[in-house]
Parts: sequence; C-alpha cells; structure tokens
Amino acid sequence: MVNQDRLAGTFRDLVEIDSVSRKEGKIAAVICNMLKSMGAHVFVDDAGKNTGSNTGNIVAGFPGNMDDVQPLLLNAHIDTVQPGENIKVLFSDNTFRSDQTTILAADDKSAVAILLEALLVCQEQNVRHGPIELVFTICEEIGLLGAKHLDYSRITARYGYCVDATD
Repeated sequence: MVNQDRLAGTFRDLVEIDSVSRKEGKIAAVICNMLKSMGAHVFVDDAGKNTGSNTGNIVAGFPGNMDDVQPLLLNAHIDTVQPGENIKVLFSDNTFRSDQTTILAADDKSAVAILLEALLVCQEQNVRHGPIELVFTICEEIGLLGAKHLDYSRITARYGYCVDATD
C-alpha cells in the first residue's frame, strides 16, 4: 500500500529544490542519493555537456525478483520551467499550491515522487517484478534535450512508460 504521508513528503521535498532547465544538479544529487539508498545501481550520463546543464540524465537499475521477465523502463523529467526558483509550497484542503510567486513544479516532480514511492512499495511489500530501469531526464522543458542526448547504451528495456504531469 502506498504510504501517502511519505509520498506527500517526498513531493514537497522535491518541489522545494530548485531545478530549472540547465540547473538540475541539486535535485539530481538528491535523487541519486535516494536511489542508492534503495539499492539501485545509479549512473549519471554526460548529457549535461551537450545541453549546457550542470548534470546529466540519471539512469538507475533495480534487479528483478522474477525469472524470464523483460525489463521495464519508467521515465520522468527533473527540470522545471521558470519561475521555478525559491518555490514556497503551501498545503491546505488536501491540495498543494505555490505561494503564487512561482510555479509549483508538479510538472514533473509529482511523477518523480510517484515513481520513487512505487519502487519503495515494491521493496517493502516484496512485490514480484522483472528488472526496472528508471530514467530521469534533464532539459525536457526546453526541447527534450536530455532525452535527445541520453546514453541509450545504458538502457536494456524495450518497453516503458513516460510519466509527465500536466494541467
């Protein structure tokens, strides 16, 4: 079962980290640490060199616990549009909002939080699954640049889902 409080806390924590396009380094470091603490093999590619970002795309792998199951790729992006710095999160009536001086950054940090929570639930509840590959891309908001420069040699999955929040 999803831990709603943990999910909300992860979302709030992620939203409060500045990560406008080309400045995703802080959030990438936090996500990498979270993934490593969950037991993932984590790799950051060199896409930042080609996009002007201060980090690359994150590719994380979790081994499966079932034989003969194809890997599954799950993707979200970690950058936000402007004004997306110094975000102040408000929570009332079971709803997150910004203080109106910035965006909330739910696009796409809600997806990042959901994917991280899903992996935690799989681990805690011993959910049977094949290998899972998470890809968190940079510079999506300015032309999918992170995806265009992703090191695809790190990806073995042939099927996947891109989770992207919108209005």
